[in-house]
Amino acid sequence: MKTFDEQKAFFDEHREAIQRAAKGGAGDVLELIQSFEDPLERRVLYVFVRQALFLDRDFARDLDVYVQVAQAGIDECLAQAKAEADPSEAAKRTDTANVIAYNLAADLADCWPDDGLVREERHFQVGFDTAERCIEWREELGKPPHPRSIAYWAKGMHELSLGRPDGALESFRTSTDLARQAAAADGLDSDACEEAFGVLLGRGYEAIALAVLGDADADGIWNEVEAKFQAQLKDDAKKGDAEFGLAQLSTVRERYWPEAA
Repeated sequence: MKTFDEQKAFFDEHREAIQRAAKGGAGDVLELIQSFEDPLERRVLYVFVRQALFLDRDFARDLDVYVQVAQAGIDECLAQAKAEADPSEAAKRTDTANVIAYNLAADLADCWPDDGLVREERHFQVGFDTAERCIEWREELGKPPHPRSIAYWAKGMHELSLGRPDGALESFRTSTDLARQAAAADGLDSDACEEAFGVLLGRGYEAIALAVLGDADADGIWNEVEAKFQAQLKDDAKKGDAEFGLAQLSTVRERYWPEAA
């Protein structure tokens, strides 16, 4: 079970059983996954479990069940990392924990248009704590700028939801700076970097945090970001990202920008 397709096929064999177990609560899901003796099989189930418990909109999703299962998956991968004698294999297990953690932090963020889920303060706190762990792991594992950028974005989004706009602004600015580094590493010149998706998205979030703080610069930054994304809608290569960015930023603006609603 070395390839993604093989791992996905293995998970799909057990998807319905996981969803049936979830109706009895997180404990039943964990009992099912932990019944597999092979550590790789447990890892695969934990990595893919969000497809059954979070991404499947036809399933009666419960964020609290998903959170508990994902956190158990993180703990499982870290335990496997600790048990590895080979440092390179231990790093792989830690990286799997990192992947599960980032997905959880992103899924708990209050930024997804019309996903039908109600997020409460406890979800934002879990998301914040998990994003902070991601930041630490991505530094420890020597990850390039893009993965570090999105981890800071997740942290900032949860800080915004928790009523910490100063911290959110700092996190969003760090995310944007790392997105610039990622764009430059991809060979873009300085002007093109300012129109890269991650940079525009980060600056849009900066504008929202500034608005919450009552900063007069918020409108100017927002208008610039919106105009650049609107221009990219005419470019087939950039249209998909631009639509995604506009939809997400508009959703967050409606929820957090003072008097935006």
